[in-house]
Amino acid sequence: MKIGEKFQNSRDTITKYLKQGVSPAGIASAVATGTFIAFIPMIGVHTVLAFIIAWLFRLNPLIVLLGTQISNPITLPFQILLSAQAGYLIMHGGLMKFRLSSDINWKETFIMPVIVGSFFLGLLSAVSSYIGIYTFLKRKGH
Repeated sequence: MKIGEKFQNSRDTITKYLKQGVSPAGIASAVATGTFIAFIPMIGVHTVLAFIIAWLFRLNPLIVLLGTQISNPITLPFQILLSAQAGYLIMHGGLMKFRLSSDINWKETFIMPVIVGSFFLGLLSAVSSYIGIYTFLKRKGH
């Protein structure tokens, strides 16, 4: 499936839910939740987590799942690298320097920065996607 077709399918899905009475705030909340989930650095849990959180917060599960699709095999390596750098910056005040060594403390050097950075970038992407989608839908008169 080409990128243009994926965008068209996503747009058609959102339009369908708007016609069914789902509010712009509800759609924006669901997509924002999905984008936050997409930054969780545990491969294979996004779909299950999307459905659980959608059920807990009474969000549309398919729209939440749609939001998680920013994390895919193409974007995942970049997300992890960006998360590691963002987390390292938050934790240590500078960017991570990569070095090959057998005595690296993986937890301190990489795992904790990825967790901290994933949370920060997930929150940032959730807020920006909420604002962007809500503004877009309100401008379109929905």
